[in-house]
Amino acid sequence: MTSVSKALICNLALAHINQTETQISDLDVDTGTIAIQCRTHYDVARRFVLADHNWNFSTKRVILADIGTPPTNWLYRYDYPSDCLKLREIERATRQELPIPFAVEDDGTDSGLCIVTDRGTATGVYTRNVENVSLFSPGFVSAFGWYLASELAPALTGDFKRQESALTIYRNYMNAAQSTDSDEGTSDVELDSPWERARLGGDE
Repeated sequence: MTSVSKALICNLALAHINQTETQISDLDVDTGTIAIQCRTHYDVARRFVLADHNWNFSTKRVILADIGTPPTNWLYRYDYPSDCLKLREIERATRQELPIPFAVEDDGTDSGLCIVTDRGTATGVYTRNVENVSLFSPGFVSAFGWYLASELAPALTGDFKRQESALTIYRNYMNAAQSTDSDEGTSDVELDSPWERARLGGDE
């Protein structure tokens, strides 16, 4: 079985736009126009696809660092984790608790971000900036290949219709990948529904 690598993902993307005459063997050292374009777009595309879905493999939770001096309409201000691509939520005490309001804004130094919320000793649940390709799920690799193809298409083919086509297929792959990703785990949403509570004799 071929292991996942940066080169493999780039070659998938190139195949999607019919650019197969040149193959990437090592993204970090290969030369030439195609390798340069792949290096230019790879990392930006990776971050985009990571942030486009709450992937299981990139989920992380940490106790946020309180940096004080919150704005007047919030009670707490926390440092934005350095490896965070998208803050998904402030962790709730129970799954039945309502979502905790928060906002992300400039930290006032013009060099970073902060999180403001009314929850003390807050734990952030976020999408981590995963670079290790061995952690990528199969669904992520497939979707990433198509999104990278859409980014490479204008520069390597000059064909914007091919870019649009790759983006459409990317969305289709994302829908399938999200469904597969969501299958890992169980949800108690249905048990907490009015119908379920009524069936169990609870309040409607």
